[in-house]
Amino acid sequence: MKKINADKIVWLILLILSIFLVLFPIYIMFKYSISDRRSWITGGEYPVPWWPFKPTLEMYKYYLGDKRFWSNGWLSLKIALLTVSFSLILGTPAAYSLARFKFNGKAFLLFLILAIRFYPDISSVIPVSYIFNKSFLYNLPNEIKISLAHCLLSLPYIIFIAQGVFETIPVDLEEQALILGTSRFYAFLRIVLPIAAPGLAAGAIYSFLLSWNEFVFSYFITATSVSSEVPLPVYLKTLLGSFSPNLVSISTLSLLVSIPVIIFTFIVQKYMIAGMIKGAVK
Repeated sequence: MKKINADKIVWLILLILSIFLVLFPIYIMFKYSISDRRSWITGGEYPVPWWPFKPTLEMYKYYLGDKRFWSNGWLSLKIALLTVSFSLILGTPAAYSLARFKFNGKAFLLFLILAIRFYPDISSVIPVSYIFNKSFLYNLPNEIKISLAHCLLSLPYIIFIAQGVFETIPVDLEEQALILGTSRFYAFLRIVLPIAAPGLAAGAIYSFLLSWNEFVFSYFITATSVSSEVPLPVYLKTLLGSFSPNLVSISTLSLLVSIPVIIFTFIVQKYMIAGMIKGAVK
């Protein structure tokens, strides 16, 4: 019993430490985002308090009342959702083919797909931005151009994750459907894909996060655009370059930009949890 209690205490301490490491930076950002001037500019007369003397929401009111923030945020959301959609539409069939069909050079092909991520983003941003800004693709909306560029970054991971998911699904399910007279496409669409959906949710979350935070491609593609709307990372860069923001401004922007990512993760996470529960029952 002493050993069991000691183990529980150790796990409890590790759990509390993990929660602290996750929540403490969020607390610091939130504290500064609602701080009044005296709470973060002390002049060395007194230490920075753990909680503002007079909490205020003025900085939230400022940014939430800024039309540029809303329009640029909506553009970033569209880009991220389009990136997820394009990546899954293109990557899921490719991953299914790699998982189900045997052909010479399959391992080398998968290596080439993953090798795309071996190169830094800056090495490919010039040819990609040149294609979108100097060819017939120039007239495409910015959200389409940027999301297609982001697919270059997310597709290798989507294919790698989805292939592992499809390999865990028994082939017998498809074979039984084929014996009953269905086509392979119907079996993939109605049988395999619903089972693989929880696993694909992990790829969707990664693709969304990558697109939401990506700056280099977004910056170069929108550099020659006539539209004033830019993704949030580019918008934040323009703010940081135009003046020296204080801790309150940076913290407020950081929290506001993080909210859509948190919401999307919680929405998709339930499918991942459902998939793990189904796997445990089976």
